[in-house]
Amino acid sequence: MGDSIQASLLDCKAMLVDLHSDSLIEQYANGIRDFSSTILTGDSLCELLLNGINFEQANLARVNMSLTQFRGSNLRGANLSQGLLWRTDFMDACLEVANLSQSKLIRATLTRANLRQALLAKADLRVANLRAANCPGANLAGADLRYADLTGINLSGANLSGADLTGADLTGADLSGAILTGTILRQVDLSQVILQDVDWNHRHMDVLENNPVLTATEKK
Repeated sequence: MGDSIQASLLDCKAMLVDLHSDSLIEQYANGIRDFSSTILTGDSLCELLLNGINFEQANLARVNMSLTQFRGSNLRGANLSQGLLWRTDFMDACLEVANLSQSKLIRATLTRANLRQALLAKADLRVANLRAANCPGANLAGADLRYADLTGINLSGANLSGADLTGADLTGADLSGAILTGTILRQVDLSQVILQDVDWNHRHMDVLENNPVLTATEKK
């Protein structure tokens, strides 16, 4: 069993293809869209229109992709960890089980993006737009979500432990079953948030109880 698993991993590694960013841009301009399992060797994909591209299982770690559009793109299982994604547009993109840990997503657009079980631990999502994003089971532990637009987001079962949601808009959000241990919720209105079966274990429950802006309302 162990040998077969290792052989499968070796097969997967053999399928990975190194590609320089300049070559990728040229191929995309010529109509190629499938760059799955690519290992990007350049350090920049800035200010480009790469809508509809297929980066499934690609390695894009530490790449600067600021101001680039990936609308409707497939980045399922891609590695974007420690990437610079300032104002990057992932509207309607698939980022399911993608690794975005420690990435800089300040003012990024993730409207209606699929982030199911994505890894966003310690990601910087300040003032990001995640309206109606689908993030069940996502790991946002220690993430910075200050003043982010989380209207209508699905964070059911997500890990938000230690995350900072100061001033975030959670109107209509679903946090059922989410982990909110040590989550910072200053200036947050939870009155229209689904909080059924939430794991608070919160060190600042007195703040929730005494501040009407932070009054948690469960919708069943």
